[in-house]
Amino acid sequence: MREHAKHRYAVAVVRRGDSWECTRLGRTALTGLDEAITTVREAATDDADVVLGLFNADEEFFLIVRPTPGGTDLMLSDTRAAEQHTLAAQVVDALHVEELREGVSGPSPAGALGILTDAGVGPADMAALLRAGAEPDAQLRALAEQAGFGAQFEDARQ
Repeated sequence: MREHAKHRYAVAVVRRGDSWECTRLGRTALTGLDEAITTVREAATDDADVVLGLFNADEEFFLIVRPTPGGTDLMLSDTRAAEQHTLAAQVVDALHVEELREGVSGPSPAGALGILTDAGVGPADMAALLRAGAEPDAQLRALAEQAGFGAQFEDARQ
């Protein structure tokens, strides 16, 4: 079970001031986009400066969900996953991605590449990480480390 957990997980990340807290979310968070957004929103508290969810789906793709006052920002690591994963397909639909890049080597990201800019991971950093071609779990760990909550994320994803 522990090995499987590394390949399919969802973690809520909350920042209050300079303090980060990461909490493992239930498996239902990965069943669909509505469930993902709901579980991340439920992790929010009134005193939270940043709330987001990091999702790893079977090492096929990762998703970042960030509730905002006007809706929800999304960042999908690879739209090609939409062909086989319901969650990815729902994100592609929500982002109004017109054409999936089939047969292309390398990831085809969609959404807000600057979703973590205020945490120190700008759009160029995100694009470089995606181009590096690591597995989604390794990419999420690298993002967490760069944003300053690597240890908390590592504890929560276990």
